[in-house]
Amino acid sequence: MGSKWQAQAKSSGMSDMTLLKNVDNKSIVENLKTRFEHDLIYTYIGNVLIAVNPFKMLPYFTEREVDQYNGTASHENPPHVYALADTMFRNMLIEHENQCVIISGESGAGKTVSAKFIMAYISAVSGGGEGVQ
Repeated sequence: MGSKWQAQAKSSGMSDMTLLKNVDNKSIVENLKTRFEHDLIYTYIGNVLIAVNPFKMLPYFTEREVDQYNGTASHENPPHVYALADTMFRNMLIEHENQCVIISGESGAGKTVSAKFIMAYISAVSGGGEGVQ
């Protein structure tokens, strides 16, 4: 059962920019702008997740989204930092290898907030308590 923002995601630009007709600066900027104007702050370009800071809190970070992204393939749902976090967490469990995320951007781009969302997601899905890995 999809949420309002999932339905909106289908009609508001490409969620994966590798599917753009032309992958050039103009097309990328236009797509990101279109998605941003619809409060769709996450966009893939292949396996890379691009986040645009909305400078406001959006309703995409609830327990519902944690459940929605938990254990699913990254492209089964709209782009989201939880999809990235889930992929890392599952790879860590399956491959028994440490995982790393590179978060880059200018001052005020939302790097700290993104890192907090990743840590909160991993905390939620790992089960907490003595079983935390």
